[in-house]
Amino acid sequence: MNEEPTTNTNRLVGELRAMVPLRPLGLSEAYGLAERQATKTLELLAIREPGRSLGWITELPRVDVKLVPRYKMNGLSGVTSYSRGRYLLLVNRNDAHARRRWTISHEFKHLLDYTKAKAMYKQLGYGHEARQAQQIERLCDHFAANLLMPRMWVKRAYGNGVQDITALAGLFNVSEEAMHIRLLFLGIIDEEPLRGTRSFFRRTGWLREWGPPPVPELDLAALGASSA
Repeated sequence: MNEEPTTNTNRLVGELRAMVPLRPLGLSEAYGLAERQATKTLELLAIREPGRSLGWITELPRVDVKLVPRYKMNGLSGVTSYSRGRYLLLVNRNDAHARRRWTISHEFKHLLDYTKAKAMYKQLGYGHEARQAQQIERLCDHFAANLLMPRMWVKRAYGNGVQDITALAGLFNVSEEAMHIRLLFLGIIDEEPLRGTRSFFRRTGWLREWGPPPVPELDLAALGASSA
């Protein structure tokens, strides 16, 4: 069966926002929160099987969802904004169906975070704005992955013999790429090349994709420096 969720959506956003601690979150804690919020969303909407409609997002109070042609999206798949008491979620209408489902799930997390993002993500990025923005986008992706492909549901399907990525993607109504990444993340499949055990524990430095390394601020007074 694939009927629409019937749970009243009026309290949904409030209950999910109430899960956020009143303090800045570390990155791993923020990932855990995103997964718990996705799980809670499915619970509140009584969604118990994969591939269900996301039409309930369009029915949320004070939320407008609009499909916008690609040429007006400046290369983006989705955008969330707030104005005059209403949220506006823009979704690229020319993306594939599975991509649109991912985008609206991703943007729903931005909506949830809108009122508290500045405080809850204050510590992310170590003062580097571009890195902080990238981490927030990955957190929204993590929420979308858990909403569309819940951890236990994917493991159950795989354990029950649905192990072809195309079949799994069809079952969960996501792209094959998204399902492939999800299987890797959950450790269900492993594409790690064979290498020695010692190499798994090697010393690593600051990775380039993190951006410029943070510059430590020296307390000159504590070091005994004096002004000239």
